[in-house]
Amino acid sequence: MAMKLKFISFAVLGIMISGCALRAPLLPEPLPDLSAEHWKMSDFKQLSKQIIAVDQHTEMQQYIAQVLGNNPDIQSLAATARAASYNVKITSAENRPRADLNLSGTRSKDTLKEVGNSVSVGVDFNWSLDIWGKLSDDAAAAQHLSDKALYDLQQLKRALVSQSARLWVEYRGYFYTENYLIHLNKIQTDVVGYYQDAYQEGVIPFSYYQGAFQVGLVPYEFLLDAENSQQRTQFRLQEIQLEKLKTLQLMNILRGQRPAAELVVSDDNISMNLLALPQEIPATALENRPDIQAAFSELHAFRRVESASYKALLPQINLTASAFKSGTTLEKALRGDLIWQLIGGLTQPLFNSGQLKAIAKQKSAEAEVAWWQYQNTVLKAMLEVEGAIANDKLLLWQRKQKQAELGNLVKKERSAEARFSDGDLSLSDYLLIKAERIETQMELNDIEVLYLKNRIVLMTALGLPMNINSGESRNEKS
Repeated sequence: MAMKLKFISFAVLGIMISGCALRAPLLPEPLPDLSAEHWKMSDFKQLSKQIIAVDQHTEMQQYIAQVLGNNPDIQSLAATARAASYNVKITSAENRPRADLNLSGTRSKDTLKEVGNSVSVGVDFNWSLDIWGKLSDDAAAAQHLSDKALYDLQQLKRALVSQSARLWVEYRGYFYTENYLIHLNKIQTDVVGYYQDAYQEGVIPFSYYQGAFQVGLVPYEFLLDAENSQQRTQFRLQEIQLEKLKTLQLMNILRGQRPAAELVVSDDNISMNLLALPQEIPATALENRPDIQAAFSELHAFRRVESASYKALLPQINLTASAFKSGTTLEKALRGDLIWQLIGGLTQPLFNSGQLKAIAKQKSAEAEVAWWQYQNTVLKAMLEVEGAIANDKLLLWQRKQKQAELGNLVKKERSAEARFSDGDLSLSDYLLIKAERIETQMELNDIEVLYLKNRIVLMTALGLPMNINSGESRNEKS
């Protein structure tokens, strides 16, 4: 008998030693926050911490606050984040002792018609000893996934703020373009009427007096060109009104309103230079992007799961303790003697057709996938910043050129107005010069819309704070 006990003891010791030999490797060193440490943002001068003025009562901010308060995607993702936080508590509880109250009773009757009663009341204690840290890895993985859910929520809010701001700028641009086209259509109507009257009456416009035209006639082509220009303007007006309507419908959906709901837009005096910050921001600013932080948290979660899957190959030790009293009735059971027992158990996987090892390798592959996804997220973020900076330079140059062109046209219009008043210029030429100025204003408006939208994209790409008054704390987790 003693030899058998020794044999069993040596066998158990051998199993534990073999299990220790299968210990999972330690987690690798922490990965860098950026895959390209020496990346420098090219041609980087001035950027911003804000996308609109500090004033908290602009129509734009009110609209964005409505989007953040009523968007259903935010509410859904917020619930997902809460669920992930509860999972942290669930997994953390696995590493702690557990106690259960047991109350049982039986009533039996044998063939002699004798009735027997038995009542038992007691408490069971159970504790899984986490000697290898497997349960700690599970809890850490759950915490990283909870952090990822919060970063995903933050990223959605930033994306909605950026989208809402860009839609507002775009809708506001359509608003001004529509007014410009209405004004241009009125001018072209006057031009068409002037040419039509002149052609029918055989009057020579003063500006063509010295031209090579037949005396007493206005070229019919001039009238046709004027009518075609007016038709093109009317077509553009209808096209802009349709785009404006489609943008309004999308803006209403984002804020949880009916597509046809009204939205008041006026001049918020959005400055083109409101995104200026007189200092350089290093490449590490990308660390503040919630999507990068979410990918980083997910990466560490997979690495923790990988570690836990290898530790599942090691011996698992459980301690179980119970204490109970029994009797024929509950009263007698409570007055009876206390019976207790302590049980220690060890479980070592021996043969499972390689399932546990396959699971561990699978988790390693999933961790590698998460690593490359993180790398891809960082590289795409760099591409977004570089592209936005390049567009910023181009649009800024185009804006300056168009402003200079508009300034010259304003001077030209003033000179034409004076000449028209003195009788040295025909009405048609004067109206055409006014139309040319309005066309340039529309082009400048389009460039400024693209410029503002690109600055918002640049600010979002850099992960800079969005100081939008939404009724919530402005301090973001970073």
